[in-house]
Amino acid sequence: MAKRRESPSKRQLELRLSGQAFEIPPLWDVLLIGHQAPIGPEAAKRMAESLAPGQFELVRVQRAPVEALLVRKSLLKALAAEPLVELLLEELAPLLGEDQVVRAQVEIVLHTGRTIRLE
Repeated sequence: MAKRRESPSKRQLELRLSGQAFEIPPLWDVLLIGHQAPIGPEAAKRMAESLAPGQFELVRVQRAPVEALLVRKSLLKALAAEPLVELLLEELAPLLGEDQVVRAQVEIVLHTGRTIRLE
């Protein structure tokens, strides 16, 4: 006796879920602070110091629309401030308004390799 096949339902519900670890402070790696932002560079620095003492460095810039960047110090151990800030301003500043504060993630990936001569 042949099995009877049921036709599949045409109604579907798809759920996509994602999660992300909550981090203290909720600043990620860099905070770009616009010239007219509701929180200024010094206030942002005080906020970071109260949540994560000694982890962030304030870098002032004179390049619209950004007034300053609050950078995680661990990034500055891998890359000097000047090229990092230049890269962030070049890539992100054109997308920002002067009244914005934007947090950014920076991932530094180190690749290394070595060739060993076999005798």
